[in-house]
Amino acid sequence: MKPAIVVVAYNRPESLRRLLGSLAGLQGVADVLLVISIDAGGEQFAQVVTVAEQFEWALGEKRVLVRERPFGLINHVFTCGDLVDEFGSIILLEDDLVVSPMAYRYAADALDFYADDPQIAGISLNALWFHGIIHEPFTPYLDDGDVFFMQIAWFQGQAYTQKQWAAFREWRETANPTILPSDHMHELFQTFPATDWFPLKTKYLVQTDRSYVFPRESLSTNFGDSGTHVHGTSFFQVPLQTRRVNFRFQPLADAVAVYDSFQEMLPERLNRLTDQFADYKFTVDLHGTRSPANIPTEFVLTTQEMRHPLATFGMEQRPFIANVIHQQPGSGISFGRTADLDQSWHTRLRSESRRHAYFARRQVRLRQWLKWWLGKWL
Repeated sequence: MKPAIVVVAYNRPESLRRLLGSLAGLQGVADVLLVISIDAGGEQFAQVVTVAEQFEWALGEKRVLVRERPFGLINHVFTCGDLVDEFGSIILLEDDLVVSPMAYRYAADALDFYADDPQIAGISLNALWFHGIIHEPFTPYLDDGDVFFMQIAWFQGQAYTQKQWAAFREWRETANPTILPSDHMHELFQTFPATDWFPLKTKYLVQTDRSYVFPRESLSTNFGDSGTHVHGTSFFQVPLQTRRVNFRFQPLADAVAVYDSFQEMLPERLNRLTDQFADYKFTVDLHGTRSPANIPTEFVLTTQEMRHPLATFGMEQRPFIANVIHQQPGSGISFGRTADLDQSWHTRLRSESRRHAYFARRQVRLRQWLKWWLGKWL
């Protein structure tokens, strides 16, 4: 498969220049179409157009699409996504990204491998190093593949086949764009602005039981330049895999590193790694982010505190799930009835502090703890 590269640009000429410079360094690329779509408006609109028009694309044809009226971020992204109908497959990049020289090889090979799997909604070029709710490190379980799967519509470099994008578009035509409590997504998704397409796309994954394919090593990184939703941050920066030529893909059906929108391993996949819970219907909540409303089962595996756990595990091994699989002695992780969760404020505070110390890999002293806790709210 030879996807076109589609760049979504708006009001950031230097960001666009940086991204285009990284695209010029792609390896294993020839006769590939580059489309630069520029949304109208913004104080630096003319400079963005100049950067796009002056860029010399030596790896194929270049097209510059200058929008005559402002689309806004969400409509611009979706309009660019619709270009897949013309090209068959696309790599979709926002202008504050930089890509690895191996990004095109990875995306093209992944699109080929997963093209016929209806449960795959798209390909991410970014590994997503953090948990989106608690902003602590996220480490997927290691299995026999260079990818993992998750119901998060991550936006830091994406690739789609025409079928994958068309399925989303068809769903969107009748879907309620508002994130509702009944959507079984974390409450944080209800707070995103209407101009952000990320929650809507994640809702699509949840409601249709589809997943994105994520690389374990990133092929794109985000500079967090000031824009519609970000006011300048280096938080999203990750190391780039710049040397790997061949990637080990595995079918979704065979993988164990499969996660839901809470970034928790699916219970069915955990049951492939241990038989401890084979007789139970349970929910996984090892990052402790689920409210009782988002635990639909009678039993739960969690780092929240529990009054009468049926089993407990320590918090020594990494990631969290390894403590459960190998039955690490200790406490901090509990399995038991959802009704026995202790939701009092002081126990919730204690479990949050315990998780933070786990990720910090050290005991957190009072001053450090207060700085961390206040930082969550300031």
